[in-house]
Amino acid sequence: MIGCSIVRSSGHRLSGHPESPRRFTHFDRFVEPPLSDHLQFLPARESSLDPILRVHTAEYITALEQICISGGGFLDYGDTYATPASYTAALTAAGSTLQVLDYVLTSDHPYGFALVRPPGHHATRDKAMGFCLLNNIAIAAKEAQAQSLERVLIVDFDVHHGNGTQEIFEQDPTVLYISTHQAGIYPGSGAWNDAGSGPGYGYSINIPLPPYAGDQAFQQIFEQVIFPSAARFKPELVLVSAGYDAYWNDPLANLGLTTAGYYEITQRLLEIAQRHAQGRLLFVLEGGYDPSALADNVGATLAALASFPSPKPEQPSPVGSPRDISDLLHRLRKLHGLDEK
Repeated sequence: MIGCSIVRSSGHRLSGHPESPRRFTHFDRFVEPPLSDHLQFLPARESSLDPILRVHTAEYITALEQICISGGGFLDYGDTYATPASYTAALTAAGSTLQVLDYVLTSDHPYGFALVRPPGHHATRDKAMGFCLLNNIAIAAKEAQAQSLERVLIVDFDVHHGNGTQEIFEQDPTVLYISTHQAGIYPGSGAWNDAGSGPGYGYSINIPLPPYAGDQAFQQIFEQVIFPSAARFKPELVLVSAGYDAYWNDPLANLGLTTAGYYEITQRLLEIAQRHAQGRLLFVLEGGYDPSALADNVGATLAALASFPSPKPEQPSPVGSPRDISDLLHRLRKLHGLDEK
């Protein structure tokens, strides 16, 4: 069984904004057989402040609560909003993520997916950014370490760089952060040679990709960068910032992944978790802004976790010829010592 929590957060919404409850429009399919037969649905719950304060400053949490009490508003340059319901929504997204984490850490079938919003990977210690209020995946990583796990691998396949997650862990050698993202788009961070700092240098691996890199690029990335990095790090838990806005038809970017490609990515992450982390694997939803495609692609991840067959590749190919990323991979392998014998 796959631990799963679905948190729609209906009160956290702004008319016309892409990050809204509308994203979950087609998620009803997950509560129907045959997929639902493989899901253990977990109730939504609010997080207490203790796990949140391992990641975010008390001043930020107080300010977030106060702006919601005051009626809401914009929290950054105009794309991250809060409503009167947003503080509770953020606590519930974080708490439900922790609920699924607990399932992953205690179950005989240690897979989980926290289908929660608002998302989190742009939120820094003291600032909301990029539709994100609390950094759900960072909160989960810190909680796992509080429960005695030492080494946590975070793989972020959202189309945007998870600047908040990297900032939180950039000096921490106990968390290996690997991000695939489209180069040159929001938030503008995540250069290939940004590898962390201080004792955490080398524990941030950024893989900025050209538009329409497509499924084949991700196959190469796993084989040449992610697999050997994970083998060297030996994580005890694999967390995934699962953003599906790298899909070829997503309205906010154009990295060119397909639904079958997300299935293959999930299989590779399963392989890492089974090889190094006793199977412990938790996905946490980030982006994905075409509601129908989001459900298809989340469904592909759940299908892979449930050992269902892969979806058929989209025909004809939506992205054309694959892009050559061999030079980027060569630079990354050299920077991170992956060519060393």
